[in-house]
Amino acid sequence: MKDKIIVFLINFFPKKLKIKIKLKIFHFKNKHPKFVIFFNGSFTTKDLLLEIEEKIGENTFDILMVHSSINNLFPMYKGNVKELLDALIQYSEEKGITLVMPVFTLGKKNSGIEKQYLRKNIFNVDRTPTTVGLLNELFRRKKGVLRSVHPTHSIAAYGPKAEELTKSHHLCDTTFGEKTPFEIMNSCETKILGLGVYYYRNLTHVHVAEDLLKEKFPFPLKREYKIIPVKLINKEDATVYDLKCYTDSLSSSRDLTILKEYIDDSHLRQWNYKGSPMFLANAKEVTNTLLEIAKEGKSIYKK
Repeated sequence: MKDKIIVFLINFFPKKLKIKIKLKIFHFKNKHPKFVIFFNGSFTTKDLLLEIEEKIGENTFDILMVHSSINNLFPMYKGNVKELLDALIQYSEEKGITLVMPVFTLGKKNSGIEKQYLRKNIFNVDRTPTTVGLLNELFRRKKGVLRSVHPTHSIAAYGPKAEELTKSHHLCDTTFGEKTPFEIMNSCETKILGLGVYYYRNLTHVHVAEDLLKEKFPFPLKREYKIIPVKLINKEDATVYDLKCYTDSLSSSRDLTILKEYIDDSHLRQWNYKGSPMFLANAKEVTNTLLEIAKEGKSIYKK
């Protein structure tokens, strides 16, 4: 119920007001770190890794997909971005798994995709930065990390399945559907971890079901869009990708809390660690659940 109320308020308030509130909270935390730490406590990188391991448990898995907000970890987190990235990479190497992060390009301040690609219709897999955070950008630049070729929703991967996940994203006819990195994650045992973020705001994997079902997805039935040809530049060649820019926005009608009505804590869990929101989800369970409730005409969107 608490999550539903928060989502309602997020959807209800105007975007400018939400940004203003977030900035005020951010400035307050920066101005009064001792006060914030007094009520929440603090943690090191080692503490955070122990917390992650405890929540994941002994179950074996192949891929760890990490969503994050460094701003929401501070001032409680006593490490820095580089230290956290190095720890996550070391953790993935020790476990023999593939570490994945979104390196999306969603326009300035994560809005205005159409405006961005009308201004400069080029996506360079090696040079186009991500707009979804410093940790993700540092990971993208790390030696040995591979990036999928997609103008808006590329992913970066490091580890045994990195090449499989990234090699053909630009050849798929959807962003999240068949043969994309997100659908490949469903074919493996994939954990999705949120550091400093909420599942009902950051669980991008919910869109896999939409792209797999296409016109069979219960809502929305049809959306208007414009096509912008984007030149994709990678190590091998340059191709043109027809990017769909939708003229409507469904963010105000989206409510991911419906997932908690069908998935228990063992496959989707939200918790608070010393003042920082965290979540852990099973990729396959998220997709299968949305595919199942779609048969009943239900989805994460409100009509």
